[in-house]
Amino acid sequence: MTDFPPTVEKQAQTCYLVICRDGPGSAEPRQTHLAGHLEHVENNWQCYVTAGPIREPGGDALVGSVFLVNADSLDEAQALMEGDPYITCGMYETIEYKELTNSIGLYPGGKIWESVDAIRHRAAGGPTDDLSKGIDA
Repeated sequence: MTDFPPTVEKQAQTCYLVICRDGPGSAEPRQTHLAGHLEHVENNWQCYVTAGPIREPGGDALVGSVFLVNADSLDEAQALMEGDPYITCGMYETIEYKELTNSIGLYPGGKIWESVDAIRHRAAGGPTDDLSKGIDA
């Protein structure tokens, strides 16, 4: 492993972070719909960057699930999620969708920026692309 990440191309497809928090009594529907849920995620595995259940730090009980979904639109990501029996059975009390830029790490294979100056406008809440520099960070 290198000490400094290489610069890589930004992923073209949008990545959606889907945060699902269990509702009261979620243990029963988790067990009832487990086979259908696993079938759904296995059939669509290529749409996920990663996915899995979440727990409170140090806890054993599941409190929800997180999915990183690659999709061309929010509608497409929501349609994928709405095919999951864990969603359709109403097990989750809340479901949040956020856009995520895969900026650095093992999944993108490095970092997507060339310099601090190239992305400074984003840190200030600026526009998503800077045409004068030819970047979209």
